[in-house]
Amino acid sequence: MTAAQRVLSWFDRRADKPRLRGRRARASRLALLIFCLCCSVARADDPRSTYLIKLLEGSSQFRVRAQAAISLGAVEASRGAVDALTKALRDVHPAVRAAAATSLGRVGDAGSLNALRALERDTEEPVRSAAKAAVGKLASTTPSLKVDPVTPPEPSGPALYYVAIAEPATRVPSVDKQALAKARAFIKQRVSQMQGVRLAPDVETSQAAEQVLKKQRLKGFYLDSSIVSVEKRPGGETRIAVSVIVATYPGRDMRAIMQGAATVSGAGSQTHQQALEGAYSGALRQLSQAFAR
Repeated sequence: MTAAQRVLSWFDRRADKPRLRGRRARASRLALLIFCLCCSVARADDPRSTYLIKLLEGSSQFRVRAQAAISLGAVEASRGAVDALTKALRDVHPAVRAAAATSLGRVGDAGSLNALRALERDTEEPVRSAAKAAVGKLASTTPSLKVDPVTPPEPSGPALYYVAIAEPATRVPSVDKQALAKARAFIKQRVSQMQGVRLAPDVETSQAAEQVLKKQRLKGFYLDSSIVSVEKRPGGETRIAVSVIVATYPGRDMRAIMQGAATVSGAGSQTHQQALEGAYSGALRQLSQAFAR
């Protein structure tokens, strides 16, 4: 059973209600037929690929759409398949979104990275996990692609959190001050795009911070991070691991520790920056939960 099929089974069990069993059984039979017909799909121009796209875009049964998305992951990358899977990332049912994300990671089309990034904030954890795995796979197989090349839209809604961000620290000799400054800028960019976040100024007294928190009724947090390791691996890969401490602000009482790591193939400063951003992206995915605790 593939990862996408396990996700589909998970959502299916969660929605197990007597009135839905008959309908689900009919959809399951059709989904099984799709799977049997498409196990040997290997070419983008195969008529079965067109059939899968039609089912993914037009079926009223989420199990059928999800199985079609799973089967499309076995097709050689085509514009039609990639477009259909990318569109399915916005499907109303989370099982379809998760299946589409997994298949996009399998077909290896780098153009879908932005849409997958957006899915990392999905309300369902299995969908977020599928999107994260697909992004990691695409990043590892596309060395020239930046880990996060597009700036997401600015968040809307009232501010809830007041966040100060320290410059990262490190004991790794090869990481210079310029790299640390770039890392801080990246963290600030990602955190500022989170819903309900307002960034504190780089230099602020405790008294000034307390006044802002009291006046605007915000919760204060302080992010202190470090670059734990930079490892050059055989084959030209660079692996970077980071750690992010979430503390109160301005008191700085520790609340959580988040860790992230990323491996990127290639050489030069660009590869190093991609791995660094990937590692911090992985750690910061847990930040919303840390704020909400």
